[in-house]
Amino acid sequence: MTVLQKLEERSAQLQKDLEALTVNGELGSENVEKFNRIEAELHGVEGAIRDAKDAELDELRSAIAAMKKQGKGGAEPDGAEVAFRDFLKGGVERVEKRESLIAGADANGGFIVPENLHAKLVEPVRAVNPIMRMATTFNLTGSSSIELPVKVTNGAVANAAETGERTEQNSPTFSNSTLTAHDYYSDQRATQLYLDEVAGSESMLMNWIYEDIYEQAEKDAVAGDGVDKIKGLFTESYKSAKVKTAGTVTAADIMAMYFKLAPAYRANATFLANSDTLCQLMQLTHPAAAGTIPFVTMVNSKPYIFGRPVEECENAPAIGTKTTPIAFGDIAKAYAVAIHKNTTILRDPYTATPKIRFYACGRIGGKAWDANAAVLLSTEASA
Repeated sequence: MTVLQKLEERSAQLQKDLEALTVNGELGSENVEKFNRIEAELHGVEGAIRDAKDAELDELRSAIAAMKKQGKGGAEPDGAEVAFRDFLKGGVERVEKRESLIAGADANGGFIVPENLHAKLVEPVRAVNPIMRMATTFNLTGSSSIELPVKVTNGAVANAAETGERTEQNSPTFSNSTLTAHDYYSDQRATQLYLDEVAGSESMLMNWIYEDIYEQAEKDAVAGDGVDKIKGLFTESYKSAKVKTAGTVTAADIMAMYFKLAPAYRANATFLANSDTLCQLMQLTHPAAAGTIPFVTMVNSKPYIFGRPVEECENAPAIGTKTTPIAFGDIAKAYAVAIHKNTTILRDPYTATPKIRFYACGRIGGKAWDANAAVLLSTEASA
């Protein structure tokens, strides 16, 4: 068993120990000291797990970099990427190997961003948004939709003697949920002088285009209504936990929310809230601690609740009347994102003279996947 596996087993055991100290979602005053001791150890274990995973990634990246450097002069530049950059700077006429450009198939025309360049541009902007970063991502290349399998009922388990008759089991049952990548487009403009004279102008232009498109997509991944756009995680139909007093959030409400999520999902679960909500949560104390122990703890400048990380989603709803300001769940299982690799860019030097117009269209989708994998806290009071 590796060190990482041992750490993950210890983390799971500490999670169970924390749950054992609560009764009906409440933490008794006699267990506060023990709870905090276990929680502190859990923070340390979680930090060690992150360090171990980072070390593995660094080792893998080093190995990949070493492989690329093998051979004289290193890896050859990607021909499609070079051609596409030349196209952005000067149009098709300045492209030496025009056959490297891939024409877009839709009515808007333009050329498809090469896959290598597309990946370089997508990953940095996706990493900024916790939902886009943690969700399960499906990269589409053909159709703009994909059918996701959804488990409706669990498998049936029967009993029989060693030589007894076995009956046919027709469970579990599944259904499909359609994940569609919607069009997100942007109209960017630059002068030919800028493109000719500024080194790396085409890279800056591409960064601006991708940042703008994905900034809107990230907002929709939080709170989009799903009408010709992404359906946001905070607007989906997950499990709901209601507060005790309408329009307010207490530590007891968060604790009840935590235990509303099934144990199978808690080990990899994350809290999501905007910065204002997080600021209010950091002023709370444990319900049974007589106002002395902070409810949100900080480890390496990162906030945690019950040993689970808290991520900031700036477009999440605020605490108010009948809002859902906090989400908690295993985002990889709860939410799915579709990113179509065929982002197209049309270069138009005519309609916005003296500027060059760049019309870019990307296809991005997002929706709930496993409805049991997340809980939304509603500020509507429980009955």
